[in-house]
Amino acid sequence: MTLETAARTPYTAATRRLFWAAVTLAVSLVAVKAFHLGKPRTGEFGAYVLSAAAISYADVFFAAVCWACARVMLAATRRGRVMVRVVSFLFVGFAAFCCLYAVVNVILFGIFGGFLTYPLLAIVGDVRMVRSSVGAHLTPSTVSGLVGVPTLYVATVLALTLASRSGRWRRLRTAPLALAALWLLVGHLAYVKDFDRRADHRIAESPYWAMAASTWQAVSGHGFVRMSEAFAPDDLADFDPPGAHQNPAVSMSTRVIRRATAAIDARAVAARRPPNVILIVLESVAARWTSLHNPIYDTTPTLKAESARGAVVDNFYAHIGRSSNSMVAMLMSAYPKLDFRELTEQYPSYPGTSLASMFKSRGYRTVFVTPSDMQWAGWRGFLFGHGFENVWDYRDLPCENLVSSWGVEDHCMVDKMVDFIDDAKARPFFLMSWTTQTHHPYEPSPGVEELDLLREASPDDWDLGRYLNVIHETDRHLARVFDAVRRAGLEQDTLIVITGDHGQAFGYPHETYVQGRTVYEEDVHVPLMFWYPRLYKTPLRAKTVGSHVDLAPTITDIIGVAPAQDWQGRNLFDPRHSHRAYFYVAEDHFRLAVREANWKYIYSVRDGRDELYDLDADPLEQHNVAVDHPDRCDRLRQRLAAWTEANRRQYERVETGERE
Repeated sequence: MTLETAARTPYTAATRRLFWAAVTLAVSLVAVKAFHLGKPRTGEFGAYVLSAAAISYADVFFAAVCWACARVMLAATRRGRVMVRVVSFLFVGFAAFCCLYAVVNVILFGIFGGFLTYPLLAIVGDVRMVRSSVGAHLTPSTVSGLVGVPTLYVATVLALTLASRSGRWRRLRTAPLALAALWLLVGHLAYVKDFDRRADHRIAESPYWAMAASTWQAVSGHGFVRMSEAFAPDDLADFDPPGAHQNPAVSMSTRVIRRATAAIDARAVAARRPPNVILIVLESVAARWTSLHNPIYDTTPTLKAESARGAVVDNFYAHIGRSSNSMVAMLMSAYPKLDFRELTEQYPSYPGTSLASMFKSRGYRTVFVTPSDMQWAGWRGFLFGHGFENVWDYRDLPCENLVSSWGVEDHCMVDKMVDFIDDAKARPFFLMSWTTQTHHPYEPSPGVEELDLLREASPDDWDLGRYLNVIHETDRHLARVFDAVRRAGLEQDTLIVITGDHGQAFGYPHETYVQGRTVYEEDVHVPLMFWYPRLYKTPLRAKTVGSHVDLAPTITDIIGVAPAQDWQGRNLFDPRHSHRAYFYVAEDHFRLAVREANWKYIYSVRDGRDELYDLDADPLEQHNVAVDHPDRCDRLRQRLAAWTEANRRQYERVETGERE
C-alpha cells in the first residue's frame, strides 16, 4: 500500500483529524487567553509573549492530554471503520465546546475575577431572576466571540485536515509538537518568575480544572473548611454566644451611649409603647458608594441629613457577598457556614432565635417586604418559619411592571411601607425591608433624569454611573419613610436601621466586578446607621469594628431589650466588643479574612498566600505589608483557624439537630 493510499484509510484520516484538532485547540486557547491581556504595547512584544505563555501554558497542556486520551480511544477502535470516524469527529466537537467554554470563562474572569466553578453555578439559582444580569453582559462583541470562535475552530480543523492529505503530513507534526513543548517550558518559567505575583494571576489556571476541582470538592468533601494552624482556646470566645453572661437588664453599653447623648425623660419613656423597629437593607450597596461613609459621593443625601439624629458605624462588615447568608447573619446573629451554599436553602429550619421571633413573642407585628421575588433561595419559607407574620414581595406591591428580572422599582416597596406606617395602631411593629433596584444591572426607573454622580475614574463608568443613580433614587424614596414616621407621630418611638447586605465592585481599586469574589473593602464593607431621635439628640460617629452578627444584639440593646441567649454577636457599642470582624469568599480559591482594629488580614486556604493591610494608612488596600509583620500575620491566622473550628462545631450541631 502506498503512502498516498494509506493516507486515505479511515484510521489514518482519523489520526490526522485528531492531530490538527488538538493543534488548533491549543492555538485557540492561547488566543482566547491572550484576549485577556489586550493588545501588545509598542516595544513590549517580547514581554507580551512571555505573559501570554504564562497564562496559557496550562491550556496547551490540557490540549495535549486531551489529544493523548483521544489517541488511546482511537487505537481501541482501530478495527472499526465507522468507530474511528465517530471518535475523531466527537473529539472535534468536544474541542469546539472547549473553545466556547474558554471564551465564556475569559468573559467571566473579566466580570468576576475568576472562572466558572461549581459554587458559582450553585448560586445562580433561579435563571428567570438572573436573566437581566446575564443579558447585560451579552454585548455584540461577546456574542460574536461565543459564536465566532468555535465556528472558526471547526472550519480551521477541516481545512487543515484536507490540506494535509498527502503523505508528507506526518513530517508537519514535528514543528507543532516542538513549539508546544517550548511553550510549556517558557510559560511555566514566566509564571513562576513574574506572573504569579500579579493580582490577576488566576487567569493562568485551566478553566476546565477549576470546574472539575471545585465540583469534586463540593461533592466529596465534608463541607467544612479546615486549617492546621494552632490557636489558643480563648480565641474561640469570639464565636461563643455571650448572652448567658449578660445582664438581662439594659446593658452598660446603652447607658454609656445615653450619657454621651442627651438625657432621657424616664417618665415620658415609661408612658410610651415599646419602640418600633424598621430595618432597611440596601441590596448590593457598599459603604464607599454612600454619602454616609464617603463624602465625595452625593448618593445618599437623605441618609446623610437624617444621621444628625442617629449613630453611624464606620467599620461595619458583611461576612460574605451573598444576600441569603447575610440575611441569616442579621436576623439570627449567627455566623454563616463557611461554604458557597445559600444558607436559607441549605438550612431552611435553622435553629435559634431570630430578631423577628423575639419581637413577635413580645407582641410586635412582624412584616418583611421587598420589591423582589421571595421564591429566591427559599426566602419565603425561611422568613415565615422565623417569626414573620407577613412576607410581601413584588406580587403584593402596587406595581405591575418589572424594572428588571429581579423585581419592580424600589419606590413600590416604599409605597407599601408608608401605607403600613400610616395604618400603625397601638401595636408596636418590626418592619424589615430589602431593596432590589440597586442590584445589577442597576436599572433606573423610567423617566428619572440621570445625574452626574461619578467622582473617581473607574474602568466601568457606565455601570458605576447607573449604580450611583439608582442608589440616589432609592435614597430619595427612603425620605418618605422618615416622613411617614414623623407624620404618624412615631419619631420618638421608632428606631430605623439602615445597612447593606454586601458590597459591590466596579474594577477599582481592585480588578474585580459585581460582588462576592473578594474580601476587599468594596466587597464586604457596608453602611450602617441607627436613627433614633429618642436616644440620639446629637449625631454619634462610632469607629468600632463589627459585622452582621452584631446587628441583632445592637438593635435590641438600643431599645432596652435583652439579647437572645443563642446569639453569637455582640452589641457594637459595648466597650467590651472585640473590635474584630470576620469575612470570607467561598469559591475554589477559598479566602478567609479578619479585621482587627486598623489591621486587615487575608489568608488563601488553598495556596497559603498572606495579605496584610493597615487600613488607616492604606484604605484602598494597595500595599500588602505581610512580609513586614510576620508576627501579626501569625496571630491573625490563628484567629482565622479558631473561626474555622468554631464554624465546624456550630454547623455539626445544626446538622445533628436536623437529623434528630
